[in-house]
Formats: sequence, C-alpha cells, structure tokens
Amino acid sequence: MSSIAQVSRALRTVFEEEASLLARQNGLRERGMRFPALAYLLVLGWWQCPSAGPSALARFAGSLGLRLSKQEVDCHFTELTAQWLLALLRRAVQVLVCAKGVSLPVLQQFTAVLVEDGSTISLPAALKTVWQGCGSRRAGATTEAKSEAGLKVTVRFDLLGGRLDGPHLQAGRQHELRSVLREQQMPRGSLWLADLGYWTLAWLRRLQQQGVYFLLRYKVGIVLWSQGQRLDLLAVLPTQVGQYVELLVEVGASKAVTGVRLLAERVPTTVAAQRQNHYREYARSHCKPVNPLVLELAQWTIIVTNVPARMLSHEQAFALLHARWQIELLFKLWKQDALVDEWTGTKPWRILCEVYAKLLAMVVQHWVLLLACWDDPHRSLSGAAEVLREQVSVLVHGVIRHMPLQRALRLMVQSVRGQCSIPERSTRLSTSRRLQGGSELGLT
Repeated sequence: MSSIAQVSRALRTVFEEEASLLARQNGLRERGMRFPALAYLLVLGWWQCPSAGPSALARFAGSLGLRLSKQEVDCHFTELTAQWLLALLRRAVQVLVCAKGVSLPVLQQFTAVLVEDGSTISLPAALKTVWQGCGSRRAGATTEAKSEAGLKVTVRFDLLGGRLDGPHLQAGRQHELRSVLREQQMPRGSLWLADLGYWTLAWLRRLQQQGVYFLLRYKVGIVLWSQGQRLDLLAVLPTQVGQYVELLVEVGASKAVTGVRLLAERVPTTVAAQRQNHYREYARSHCKPVNPLVLELAQWTIIVTNVPARMLSHEQAFALLHARWQIELLFKLWKQDALVDEWTGTKPWRILCEVYAKLLAMVVQHWVLLLACWDDPHRSLSGAAEVLREQVSVLVHGVIRHMPLQRALRLMVQSVRGQCSIPERSTRLSTSRRLQGGSELGLT
C-alpha cells in the first residue's frame, strides 16, 4: 500500500543513495555540486517547468540552496550524465509503489488490471547510435517512421492498485513485444489489456497457462472455431445497432487458445465511418494496401477474452475495453503536459539528459498521485498533475530538509484532495462511471 512514509523512503533511496552510487559506477565526477543535488535539480526543475532551459534551471537551483550560472548548469549535460540519468531511471522503475485497490467492484475481482502499451519519442539523427529509429525514407512515410533515431517507452499500468511498471526504454525500431515487460510474469488472477499490436497467439496461450486473464479486440484474419467448425465471422455478427452476440470459440488455425469468449456488437454508422477513415489514413501514411475486410469489420466492436461470463458480463467487458485508453491518457499527460518528447537545446547529450530527467519526474509524479487521489475512482490525473506541478517548490523544502520530507509530501497531497474529481455527466460517461455502472458500452 502506498503511504507517505513509503514515498519518502523511495525518494531518499533513489535520489540520494542510488544517485551517488550510480554516478560513481558511471564514471562521473562532482563538478561543484553533489550528485543528489544534481539529480534533484534536473528532475524537479523540469517537473516544475518542462520548458526550462539552463538559465531557468540555474534560477531553480537557488531554491535548492545552490548558486549556479547558466554555464555551470550547461556543463553537466554530457554523455556520462545521460548514462547516469538512464541508470537512475532504470533503478526508479524497480521501486514498488502502489496504492490500495480502487473501489470499483468490476476491477476488484482481479489481483491486478494491467494495461500495457508503448509510445515513441523521435530523436535527432545524431543519436541513432544510442537509440536507433525506424530510419524509413519511403515516400509519404510519417515523421515518426522517418526518424533515424528514436526511443520507445513501454509501460504496464495497474488500473486497480496504481502500480506503474515502467517507463522501460528500448530502441525506437524495436516492436513493443521486445520490451523487458515480456520477461516479467504477471500475478495469477490478474487481467491484461492491450491493443492490436500485442496480438500473438503464443503470448495469449502463455497468459492462459499462467492463470492470467486477457481482454482485447479481435485481430482481423485470426482464425476462429466454434463447435468444431471454422467460424464464418461475418455470418454470425449482429445486423442492428446495439445488438450483440456472444460465442465460445477456439482461436488460431491450430486452436492454440481455447475457452475464449467472442463478444461482438454493431456500432452506429458514424462510429464505423470514423474507424474506416482512420484506417485509410493509417494505410496511406504507412504506404500499406487497404484491407477490405478491415473496413467491413469496422462496423462492429469485437472482443476476445478468457474471463468467464460469471465474472464479467457483456456490458462490463465493453466498459473494460474502454478503460484501455487510460494508458493512452497517461502518455498524453507525459507528452502534452510534461513535454517528455520536447527539449530546449540542440546538443544530443543535453537532449538525452532532458528526456531521461523528465521521465524520472513522471515516475515521481506518479508516486505522489497514488498518495493524493488514487482512492478516488473518478480522479482526473491531468488535473491532479497540474496541481502537483505547482507544488514542486513545497517538495523542494522537504528534500533539502527545510521541513520534514513527509510533511512536504502531506502538504502536496492536501493540495490535490477533493480538487481533481471528474463530475458526473449526463452524457458521454467517463471511464470510471462506465466501470462503476457496467451498463454503458464503449463503442468508439
């Protein structure tokens, strides 16, 4: 369970004990300030002001009791500092910080509700030897596809207890299935949600063997069997909007995954048209042919899951499918608000220092979010994060011991309490309301 004492210990351990140890291991020498002070300067400075340059960081250093010039800050942006911050990030994500399970009965049936995804940060070509991008130069390719350098951030996020497994970093050209998360076994009785990019029969079979539930959209082209016969999917799908079907199927040409529920629902014409347009644009930007079957199946939302009907109704399954977007909102929070994919300089190592420090800041921010508002199922993470960013100066007083660190954390938590709950709407229910009621369908 997350507690102020636990987060306080995590901060002291990572940013003081581990920071000094990892700095020495990476060959860093102190340049006018101790390593914990440098870690706090970069991480808290960019957390409070994501667009800060060396001058702004030098001014922020004053709140840490340091007198630094712009040049004295700038001289720390080296290859060794980048390697040190990366090592510190990898250590921080190993720290277990979670909260008491949120009070939504549909989630509490599972030991964890794990949403997994990845997001890419394009980098300058000069960093391609560090983080290799896709490097594609084909005509019409997207900016992301053209990037010669880039890193992929992968995360596994527990919607029940709030634990953040990640961010883990890998080369941008590597598929999410190459993430270190593949090596980490999920707890028995947990539920795993992911998008179509994670669809592999071998992985679903492995989860089933480990006693892990899964729920995800059906991937077009995957062979299905029902009652010993190969299933003609189009022949069994509902014809009217709002109608649904449920079948027990076996998945894969060799029936690799058995005991799977297939849930399908017809969506409104406007939703189907949006999906079709999105798919056509994706195919065009990636120079891929349009699959007519994908366009046709866009008229339905189709789910496969091994969660028994006694645990999860049709309505609850669709509500949980909608909950997968919580991880998309997490990446949006990191990119749009914390600017983890933007930087103020042009020098490659300075850019990497900024990216790593900002990702570290997001780990710390998540720890405090668990303290501040995880017990509210209707919380707004973006609203809470905005309040916490304004309170970084309070945390500074704690880390430099002007006040007890636990008191500083308590003040930050109090600033969020009751301020960031999403009000109930008469239309377009929030994800938390869908999960609470289990009667609204995630059609988009």
